[in-house]
Amino acid sequence: MRAAKILRGVADVLERAEHLAIRVLSLGLIVVVFGGVLLRYIFRIPLVWGEELAMFAFIWLAFLSAGVAVRRQGHFRMSALIEYLPGRPRMFIEVGTVLLMGVLTLVLGWQGFSLAASGLAEQSPGLRVSMIWVYAVIPVSALSMLVFLFETLLVGPPPKDGA
Repeated sequence: MRAAKILRGVADVLERAEHLAIRVLSLGLIVVVFGGVLLRYIFRIPLVWGEELAMFAFIWLAFLSAGVAVRRQGHFRMSALIEYLPGRPRMFIEVGTVLLMGVLTLVLGWQGFSLAASGLAEQSPGLRVSMIWVYAVIPVSALSMLVFLFETLLVGPPPKDGA
């Protein structure tokens, strides 16, 4: 019981941190894109690095949001038939789905780690930063997804907002 409470608390903190990062990245993306459009079309000054920064922010947004979606079970699911199954077969399919997602997330994390490691030798053309900063989101988000899947498997899905 105590371990379940700790796991739920860790997942709550992780989700809040991801939400904060998503908000900051969203705001930054809006500012960079709006500023780039304003500078290019009003003042005729192209913001060379703006598109690249916006693309990197969008990549981070997509992967961090995927972690939150895993926790909230917000991904596309074929649940129409599962909802009509009785208890035991339904639980078998639900647990199997979480385990399969875990295996796929491990593959994502492993491959993402390899990609991030290769990013040490690469630089982005516009910003001239190491690509590890871009690729690092893949293993980071895979780790958060694994925490959320582990929580779902051992404790159950988190309560719905407002419940």
